[in-house]
Amino acid sequence: MQLKQALTSQRITIRDYRKSDLPFVTAMWFDAENGKYMSDPTEDYVDDEYQKALDELEDNPEGYYLTVVSNDTGDVIGTCCMFPDEKKEVYDIGYCIHKQYWRKGYGSELIRFLIDWVRAHGGVALTGEVAKENLASNRLLQKHGFEVVRETSFKKYRMGICFESYIYRLNLT
Repeated sequence: MQLKQALTSQRITIRDYRKSDLPFVTAMWFDAENGKYMSDPTEDYVDDEYQKALDELEDNPEGYYLTVVSNDTGDVIGTCCMFPDEKKEVYDIGYCIHKQYWRKGYGSELIRFLIDWVRAHGGVALTGEVAKENLASNRLLQKHGFEVVRETSFKKYRMGICFESYIYRLNLT
């Protein structure tokens, strides 16, 4: 799925993922600190199945893979994704800002964009899963009105590392 039209604010643009973004996004996701609480593996655990998924991000029929770009520099500074349910009412979101840009408000700006986009496209709620240990991401979703609806866990792909997690939900109606 693709947005077709980029979302632009004063500081960032969120646009459809492009294959040319792959070196940056995988370096960010595979980084031990930046990708610590993501389900993505480190580079050592990338297998053919995972590589195939990476190669098909550009126009994935199941969801939106998006790239966050700094308007000042034109540099990619993060990624996000949205996966709608069958009725396109509830969107599960994910996001990652490069550690070089942490604590500068980009995550908040990104979450506000996603909320506004889902609302404008008839969505009624957003959900997101966050590792309990990921204090910054937990605070980010709480700041934007998301509430914990259940506890669960997830594993990093093929790595045997498991994180206890929260499922958050923000109702838009």
